[in-house]
Formats: sequence, structure tokens, C-alpha cells
Amino acid sequence: MLSMTKLPSALPLEGIEAGQGPVLVLLHGAGVDLDLWAPQMPDFSARHRVIALNLPGHGDSPMRPGGVPTMAQAVSDTLDMLGIQCAAFVGLSLGGMVALEIAGRWPDRTSHLVMVESVPYVAATPWGRCLMAAAILPLRVIPTRWLAKLPAKSMGAETEDAGRYVKAALARMTAAGTYAILRDALQYDGRPRLAQVTAPTLVMVGAVNAATHKRARAAADAIPGARFKIVANAGHILNRDAAEVFAADTLAFLAPVGEDVTP
Repeated sequence: MLSMTKLPSALPLEGIEAGQGPVLVLLHGAGVDLDLWAPQMPDFSARHRVIALNLPGHGDSPMRPGGVPTMAQAVSDTLDMLGIQCAAFVGLSLGGMVALEIAGRWPDRTSHLVMVESVPYVAATPWGRCLMAAAILPLRVIPTRWLAKLPAKSMGAETEDAGRYVKAALARMTAAGTYAILRDALQYDGRPRLAQVTAPTLVMVGAVNAATHKRARAAADAIPGARFKIVANAGHILNRDAAEVFAADTLAFLAPVGEDVTP
């Protein structure tokens, strides 16, 4: 049975850890939480000291003003308090933006970067960001339990497991919190960070969610030496839609050359 430990409550961010070895930090997407990574925890913790965090505004991690850069700072502060100098970062969607910010801002802190169904920006111009911010204004008042009744595919889930998880996680959020987090993601522009990344990088997208492909591929092209992979039969919740493939590909990418990472 997998043994997981809750991180001390005095840390900036809520989280759990399991396993021993090189540190692997997992960062979830907007409106969900660290339980996103439950399918991968056994395989990941067999080879790594895995730390899964709740980003600001999720779970019991308090909301912080300042958007993605502030979220990245909160992750960095949490690792500092744990005595961790360097880690591999895996982030899905919003978590991938945060991981990109960390990898570009603190290259010496980052051993590997894996961006999953994540793009460096949502809207390319300030005007576009304003339009999209206006479009999500109704989310400030729509109860999240109503949103959780929408079809799972509308939330990027292609499998029953992914759909159940996303609906349950979203229902735990508040309307104001969901709006604030999405607004933060819309305002982020990580393109200046791409050329600053020095860590080995893997960018993964789900084949079903073509909306991310162009910007994710451009991100991979802009990061020196980055790899780009499209995962078959997966949507935006890639790590749950294709759990085994995601775990195997991630472990293979993180492993030293020649190491057997067969689960």
C-alpha cells in the first residue's frame, strides 16, 4: 500500500509527499487539486520523492494576488522550507504555466520540465486577454455544482475516470475562486520565459484536444532541445485519460540514460 505523508501545515502551500529519490513536484490544473495525480503516485513514488501541491486558491492553499508568477513563488517558497534546492516539475494546464515560470525564472532549481496540455499563453494580445476575461465574468456567480453537471467532455475529459474526478474537484471550488483562478491563467504570458529554460523539457498534448496543439508545439520549438509528443486517445485531462502511457513516458523522460523504468 502506498504510504503518503501530508506536508506540514505551516508551509505556504498544502501538499502531500511519498517515496524517495530525486524530487518530482506535481502541479495540477485550474479548478482541480493534487488528487489529479492519484493514478501516477504509485509508479512515480517508486522512483522519486514525489511532492504534489495544491496551488494557491485550491484545497486549503490560500488564494494569493499576482497570478501565475505569484503561484510560482509560492511553490519555490514551499520547496525552500522543505530544504529542496532542485526538482523536476510536471504541470498540467495551469500547473504547466507555473512550472514554466519556475523553470525560466530559476533554471538552477529545475532538473526537468514536463508541460502537460499546457500553453505559455491563452490570448496573444492584451486586447484578447480583456475579451476573454469579459467572457468568463458569469463564472463569478454560477455555482460550481451547476458547472459540474455539464458533460465531462466539455471539461476536457475523455474517459469516465477523468470525468468523475473533474466534476468532483470542480464541485469543491467556489464560484469566486474558480473565476479568479481562470482570470489569472488568462492574464499569463510565459513566452519570454521559454528561451530562459535550460532544463530538459517534454511538452505533451492529448490528440483529442487540438486547441492546445499549435501553441504547445510553438512552446516546445522555443525551448532549446525540448521534445513534443501527442498522446493518442487523450484530451485535456491527459494524465487520467491515458494514465499508463503518461506515467511510462514521464518516467522514461526523467530517468538517467540506460535506466529501466518499466512499471
